[in-house]
Amino acid sequence: MHKTLLTEASEAQVREFICDTLSMLKETHYDLYEDLELHLYKKIHGCHFTDWLVERATSKMINEDGSTGRHWSVEQTTSAARQSGVTFDKFNEYDWNYVMNMIYSDYYGAIPNETTAYIKLSKKFLEDRDAEEGKALKYYMTFKD
Repeated sequence: MHKTLLTEASEAQVREFICDTLSMLKETHYDLYEDLELHLYKKIHGCHFTDWLVERATSKMINEDGSTGRHWSVEQTTSAARQSGVTFDKFNEYDWNYVMNMIYSDYYGAIPNETTAYIKLSKKFLEDRDAEEGKALKYYMTFKD
């Protein structure tokens, strides 16, 4: 029945329904809401981070150095990538920012605390030969909780 109703509804009615439904879910079943929100995100943006999602993902990081949130901005990691010869072919600058911050967050203290070490590990992570496109987003979606 829902498919019939949706074909009869205007675009504005469908948008309003989706927003209302997601708002109700956010209040009553947050985990389901978050899963649906990320599913919707992937339908719209594909398998890569955007500025909005990388901000959201990195803001929740609890870093090994005792801080929280992102360590580097998108501008800083993009500049570091370009200076190191990293090209954005299989991933974008937001994927790169997430991975550099994730590696800093999780491995601070286990590797030399030098930007070049984080760049090398980020490059290896994202240019993994046997990984499918969108590795950074898939990793985030697996470990987001």
